[in-house]
Amino acid sequence: MKTLLRLLSVALLVSLTTLAARAQDLHAAEDVDPSDYIREGILRMPNPPGPAPVRDFSGVWVGPNNRELGPVPPMTAAGQVVFEGRHSYGAVSRNADLGVSNDPFIVCDPLGFPRNLLAHAVSSRGRFIFADAPDRILIAYEQQRIWREIWLDGRGLPEAVDVRGAPESRYYGYSVGRWEGDHTLVIETTGLDERPWLDEVGHPRSSEARIVERYTRTDEHNIELTVTIDDPKFYMEPWTWMRANFYWVLGQEFAETICIPSEGIQYRDALAQPSGIRTEFE
Repeated sequence: MKTLLRLLSVALLVSLTTLAARAQDLHAAEDVDPSDYIREGILRMPNPPGPAPVRDFSGVWVGPNNRELGPVPPMTAAGQVVFEGRHSYGAVSRNADLGVSNDPFIVCDPLGFPRNLLAHAVSSRGRFIFADAPDRILIAYEQQRIWREIWLDGRGLPEAVDVRGAPESRYYGYSVGRWEGDHTLVIETTGLDERPWLDEVGHPRSSEARIVERYTRTDEHNIELTVTIDDPKFYMEPWTWMRANFYWVLGQEFAETICIPSEGIQYRDALAQPSGIRTEFE
């Protein structure tokens, strides 16, 4: 039960959010002065940051910090139909009727991309690792132990998915990357499975969406990220979905945070439903 409580705490119970933050920071000494944190739960590196290394993002990072979600543009008729069929948890309160939810993560379906970037179950203190591999960069996420391949070998992205002669769509899509200068990595992703939600409230994203991540390493300890979405099937115009930054992890630890279906059922029956949350997966 403990694992799932950490995963669903932000969306469900504010009090459990505090517990999740504490669990993630067990590596920190209890007597550390608050000024040693860049924000709650994230320890400051002991030295001022040095310059950013050249074309190197390797290591463990935590965030998103200073997150700003852009305003969602008007949806197309098709996008509105999908959105109206999705029901999020609503206001997080023990004292309110939270209503019925069909968030697929209730039953441990994958968060998908880019929702996983929100690190929604660990109070925006999720961790991920950049690592090098032949002709690609790998990004592995603490949340669900999911990894992505970012190809750097010049290949193109699929023009379409789920039609004859084309590849199948994926929860995390197909991604290619390129360097702009020495400190910015640009990643383009297409071919997304349409089932996962774009965000916590259920906005959709289609298999036609093109999502661009721009990671800029500004110094030794900081990365700035901008994510833009162009999805003409579901939205009237492109927009900046998120701006945020990520910070170098002291100790470079990487935890395991997994949603387990059997624990999801226990959570639903023992805590979610008594708290006023009714699900559409029964």
